[in-house]
Amino acid sequence: MVPESSAGRRRASTATGTGEPPWVGRLRTAARLDLAPVHRQPSTPRVVVATCAALVASIGLDELAVHVATSTFPTTRHFPHFRVADFATLTIVGVVLACAAWPVVTRLSSAPRWLFFRLAVLATLTLWIPDGWLLLKGETVKGVAVLMVLHLLIALVTYNLLVHVARIRGSSREGTSTASTDGSPVPLHLSEPAVRRIWNAMAALVGVELVLGVATIVSVPFRRPDALLPHRATWIYAAHGGVGVALGIGALALLVVSTVAGRMARIGAMMGAAGVLLGVAGGVLATFQVTRLPGMGVMLVGVVVAGFGYLAPALEAMGKAEVARAEAARAEAARSVARGEPAVNGHVADPTAR
Repeated sequence: MVPESSAGRRRASTATGTGEPPWVGRLRTAARLDLAPVHRQPSTPRVVVATCAALVASIGLDELAVHVATSTFPTTRHFPHFRVADFATLTIVGVVLACAAWPVVTRLSSAPRWLFFRLAVLATLTLWIPDGWLLLKGETVKGVAVLMVLHLLIALVTYNLLVHVARIRGSSREGTSTASTDGSPVPLHLSEPAVRRIWNAMAALVGVELVLGVATIVSVPFRRPDALLPHRATWIYAAHGGVGVALGIGALALLVVSTVAGRMARIGAMMGAAGVLLGVAGGVLATFQVTRLPGMGVMLVGVVVAGFGYLAPALEAMGKAEVARAEAARAEAARSVARGEPAVNGHVADPTAR
């Protein structure tokens, strides 16, 4: 009798309302896998945009890091893992897996950013294990260090692009403020004048980048050796790159700020970020002699796309102002007709005018 009652207690302890062992429930609770998210899932177009942006940015980081490493540390030029086919393939596989995991996490957890951040940290630590093995095999320390830094940077870029560009929607904490008098959340919204000022500032920065790009083309020799900085007009080249870095930081910041702005501002922020990413990719290509010409073309396309994107709110405001003026003119013409005054082309004619 005693063994049977003990077995019954064990069976009861290993079965919950969902038929799972208690340790599974504790594990799900610790990982916040509650399977009951209150938010709406990220839209498929945003996931696709975030994935493409993460791929471009990550491969651009790869190229830039390898270029800097081989230029600064000549001993790493023959490092086997600096081959394009090697690092590009692994980067594409890793980024695609991470971007595919994000929609899954948002469906399984009500705290997806909390969980996804910890998964990103775990994945980065896991990728460092093969790097440690390369050290044990006698590979160059500088080359392995560059690989480890690259894994960390790619994880940061991919994580931020996914959680901000392909963000969850309708969360109780997203885009709300508790400043209302009755305690209910009040949606935050960036005013149109503020949007125009911020977006116009980014458009002006894009214009500065275009001017510096033209100055770089004129001042820096086209047929120069592969190097991070050229020997001539170094300060113009460095200023061009510095403004590009500022544009990249601003583009990511605007993607976050655009969540509390209007639809056109959000579209402009996404267009601007896409253009900046194209510019970064073109800049990386332009550092190499064999890809310099197409890289310059890609940079030009990126500047044009970014410029139109950041000017979108201003263009929308101009359109609204024109529509408002036309409606005011029609209303004034209607009032003049009601008063019996002649109206010509929507304007009231002055009967005293000769």
